Amino acid sequence: MIAFEDVHISYGKNEVIKGISFEINEGEIFGIIGHNGAGKTTLLRAMVGIIAPDKGKVLVNDVNPLKEKPKVAMLFETTKGQSFLRLTPVEDLEFYSALYGVEVDKERIHEILKIVGLYSAKDKKLYTFSRGMWQRQFLARVLLPDFPIIVLDEPWLGLDVSAQRETVELLKKLKKMGKTIVLTAHEMPLIERVCDRIMLINKGKKVIEGSVKELLDRLEWKYEVSIVGDVESLNPIKRDGKLIFYVKDLKEFLQKLNFSRIDEIDVKPISLEEAYLKLLGDKND
Repeated sequence: MIAFEDVHISYGKNEVIKGISFEINEGEIFGIIGHNGAGKTTLLRAMVGIIAPDKGKVLVNDVNPLKEKPKVAMLFETTKGQSFLRLTPVEDLEFYSALYGVEVDKERIHEILKIVGLYSAKDKKLYTFSRGMWQRQFLARVLLPDFPIIVLDEPWLGLDVSAQRETVELLKKLKKMGKTIVLTAHEMPLIERVCDRIMLINKGKKVIEGSVKELLDRLEWKYEVSIVGDVESLNPIKRDGKLIFYVKDLKEFLQKLNFSRIDEIDVKPISLEEAYLKLLGDKND
């Protein structure tokens, strides 16, 4: 289990984490979401012992990561490391296992490549890899130590739709293997598909935490109604030429439209992405 208790973190005089507390359960996928600069990556860095809190407590499986190196595999943009493009995936993992001081035989490397879906490409050179294949190779490196916790900063960054889908399935596979996964991301539909629980942070503070269903159930509005027509008097949000309403009681809202000119109307349950935008919109007003 991972636990943060009233954690404060500053860079110089700028406090970027302001009293955040939360727990991550063993074997779950936990997503941390928020705008750029909200403090997501800082939380991950504290989790793996790269930075120290000014105040509060961080524990990873009952261990202070500053005093004892936790058994956590991590993938940040800054930790992806050098790649020798003329190596094969197998040779690359052999190199990184030596670099990490991990004894890994070829059978284990083949097993890792099967897990990440690169076994069929094991004899190809890395310079032939697509961006999605590269991401899977980076994740293969993360699996070398076989640690129980994996920390990923923006795992879908820069990937096309196909590679994003592959990464989602890989994360689900790692969860079935018993891994605890902590990630940050901006891609709300992917977060919604893969995460067991989510924490939304804004300006260094926790806004809300729970499963997607729990988060949506806690909102006072349940539907997003998009309208083209003369309904300005109902104080809509204007977006892409349409008038947007967030409503709790759909029947009551539709009754208000009886005497309005409506050219087009679309009703859908609120998504995590819309909830995210609405919550942060309210917080940033």
